[in-house]
Amino acid sequence: MGIDDVVRAWSLAGTPTAADRLSRYARALVAERPIGPYRPLDDDQEDLAILALYRVDRPHATIGDLHQIPPLALSSYHQMLHDLASEGFGPLMPVPGAPAF
Repeated sequence: MGIDDVVRAWSLAGTPTAADRLSRYARALVAERPIGPYRPLDDDQEDLAILALYRVDRPHATIGDLHQIPPLALSSYHQMLHDLASEGFGPLMPVPGAPAF
């Protein structure tokens, strides 16, 4: 799944953000992990996906910075992952020893 597919999925889910901005978020997310069929993420995997989105707005943010931010401030990033999942997609996280698809 490519950047345009991610933007289309977010648009279909009703994400209220301009397409050019969605494209920046999609590029950031796809650069960190490929996007494919939805699979639940554990907390660490979700943090990494949110960090990729957050870095669009705060390029030098670290995982430590992310943990200092109030949850409400991160809700739009959580919603973006939820919107992607509602369309049946999500970031693929590598599983040690599993073949890459």
